Formats: sequence, C-alpha cells, structure tokens
Amino acid sequence: MNRMHSIDRAAPVAAAAVRETLPVAASVAPLALVIGATAARAGVPAVADLAAAATVFAGAAHLAVLTLLLAGAGALTALGTAILINARLLLYSASIEPRFRGQPRWFRWLGPALLIDQTFLLVAGRDDLDDQVRFRRYWSVAGLLLLGCWVTTVSLGYLLGPLLPPGSPLDAAAVVVLAGMLAPRLTAPRPAVVALAALLVAVVTPGGIGLLAGIVAGVLVGAVLDRSGR
Repeated sequence: MNRMHSIDRAAPVAAAAVRETLPVAASVAPLALVIGATAARAGVPAVADLAAAATVFAGAAHLAVLTLLLAGAGALTALGTAILINARLLLYSASIEPRFRGQPRWFRWLGPALLIDQTFLLVAGRDDLDDQVRFRRYWSVAGLLLLGCWVTTVSLGYLLGPLLPPGSPLDAAAVVVLAGMLAPRLTAPRPAVVALAALLVAVVTPGGIGLLAGIVAGVLVGAVLDRSGR
C-alpha cells in the first residue's frame, strides 16, 4: 500500500517535468541546429553526428570538438577539450548524489547519462523531489524529453546545414543560448558582472570556441570576485 501511494503521488510529477522541460528544450534548439549544420558542412557522416548527439549529450563539448576539427586540430586536442568542458559535470554529480542513493540499480546506472546543465538546474530548482519515486519520475521524464528534442533538432540542423549560406545567423546561436542561460543571473551586481564578462568574451571569440571562452571567462571572473570578497 505504501508503495502504491508513493507511485500515485509521483504521477503529477511527470506532467510537471514535461511542462518545465519544453521551454528549456526550445532554448537549446539553436545550439542543436548549429551542431547539426556544422557537422554537415564538415562532411561528418550523419550517423556519427547523431550518435554523438545521443551519447555525448553535451552541446558545448560537441560544438567545440567540431570547431576544433574543422580548424585542423588533432583528435587528442579535441578530446581533451571535450573532457575539460564536461569536467563541471563532476561537481553536479557530487551535488545530487544523495538523490541517487537507494534508487534501483538500473536507475543508478542509466540515470547519470541524463546529467547536463539543464537537467541539473531543473531538479535544483525544486524542493519537492526528496521522495525517491518522485525524483526518479521527474528526472527520467525531463532527461529523456530533452534528449529526444536534442537529437531531433540536431538532425534537422544536419539536413538544413548544406542549404544555409556561409555566415548564417545560426552561427551566432551558441552565444544566444549562453545569453539565455545567463539572463536570470542579471538581477544582482556580482552575477551580472560574471554574466556580462562571459557574454562579451563569447561575442568577440568566433564559433564554438567563443562559447567555451565565454564559459571559462565567466568562471575566472567569478573566482576573482570571490577572492576579492565582492
């Protein structure tokens, strides 16, 4: 009876996950389009690009790798860059590890594959997911919905990429995505300085490297402000 009651309570969580995830999926769509279009222009096989989109599931790392390979960088350099960009996921995983304790083994193995910035922020913004079933339902629905939208939009970008002229407005989509992620932080002086520094660096640095440079700049500015006590 207790288990049935827990599952019944979790049922509305799936609807909440869908409602809250759809706007997030829309916000990352420009970056997914850029990745698909960039891969198509670079001659990357469609199967390989879609497999990377589904398994890596990390837009900034995916785009940075494509950009580096297009610029003539070696495979090890591109791989090292992807690892560096995704290192932040270690901090996320440590933060939400208690939510995975006591979960079924299948979820402890498969659930972490859905950990990205967006899923982490979605669950971090809720205070009603202490129940294991509720968390598992919300995490699974949100993560799988984002993954499905991501792969679909990358596919669309791949199809449209060859039709777009060089210098397409899609090339600025990564900066737009970064701006969308940082906009909520502009309500206080310190976060605003960090956000504006990241955006400025991203704008003046081209392509996927601009996105990476913006993220790194934001982290460095935040660290400097922390040390200065501001």
